[in-house]
Amino acid sequence: MSRQSGLVAALIDDAAVFPPGNAPIEAAAAAHYAFRDTPYEVVVGPLLVPASGVENLRMAVDPAAHLAIGLIGDTGLEGLVAARDAVQDDAWLEVQQMELRLPTSEDPGTAVRHLLKALPFTVPSYIELAPEIDFEAALAVLADDGVERAKFRCGPDDVPSSRTLAAFIKGCVKHWVPFKLTAGLHHALPHRDLATGITQHGYLNTLAATWAAIAGESAASVASLLEATNADHVLGVLADADVAQLRRTYRSFGSCSITEPYDELVDLKLLDEGGL
Repeated sequence: MSRQSGLVAALIDDAAVFPPGNAPIEAAAAAHYAFRDTPYEVVVGPLLVPASGVENLRMAVDPAAHLAIGLIGDTGLEGLVAARDAVQDDAWLEVQQMELRLPTSEDPGTAVRHLLKALPFTVPSYIELAPEIDFEAALAVLADDGVERAKFRCGPDDVPSSRTLAAFIKGCVKHWVPFKLTAGLHHALPHRDLATGITQHGYLNTLAATWAAIAGESAASVASLLEATNADHVLGVLADADVAQLRRTYRSFGSCSITEPYDELVDLKLLDEGGL
């Protein structure tokens, strides 16, 4: 795999079902299949499906076509377990990951410890951490576990500050906890959403910021990089990155659009129009 393809391979988890896309599961599955054997295929990760929608998915999928999915615990741990159990005998459905929000009713470290004990899963699970919690305590427990991963929400409404997002990234790097990001990352660089007036983070910035954290840059430098709007500057940081090490830490980001972030990768010459 080339350095360029390694940077973007399976970078975007297909979150078409979730806001603001809100595609019906049947339509999302059909669109996901349609990315195959096209230039888009290289960047597409699993189709993300809410646990509450698993039965609709099972009716929509083609048993003759393998489908990789990620199950999102929208109804809590019990519902997530039930969804996993419902599809485990469907050979054409491969559950690649689970995602579950960490309860915020107790100390973060204790909450993670309790949740990990309750997880009866055999695939990587992403634990979503709220921006207001003590990342250090939660990530330290995830690091001790050595299997599960972290998840952080970047928008589109409650967009975390660059300082908060930098703290999350720095914490994951410090503890070597792989992570994914989700929501609001449709564009490569920071941009103002005209519908809400809120400035969203850029996915390219988050990649570069992660490499800066791995390279030992300060939290302030990482936060500054998250705010950078000069593509050449951000690409310059990524030009020095150890791509394998970067992607071992930064696993993916969820997006309800595949075409928007893909098209910008082409514009930035990180992809050719015909793919890699």
